[in-house]
Amino acid sequence: MLAFALPLAFGAAGVGRPRLFIVLGAALACTWAVALVAGRARDGQGHHVVPVWFLMGLVALLYVLWCGGLWLGTRLRKARAH
Repeated sequence: MLAFALPLAFGAAGVGRPRLFIVLGAALACTWAVALVAGRARDGQGHHVVPVWFLMGLVALLYVLWCGGLWLGTRLRKARAH
């Protein structure tokens, strides 16, 4: 929820540049990916419970929400300006 609402609010308010928020979202997504992969749970035999492809899908979803919120926020700001 926060991954969508934060860039939406900043995009609608016109705070910062959209490119900066895209880079910030990518940095957050990469950091989250590293933290998820490093902290994966193991079962009793030492195998990973959650596969890496699933974790990368979660990270991609986070980035899509981030970019979607920013896109919608900038569109709302432009619509209010006209």
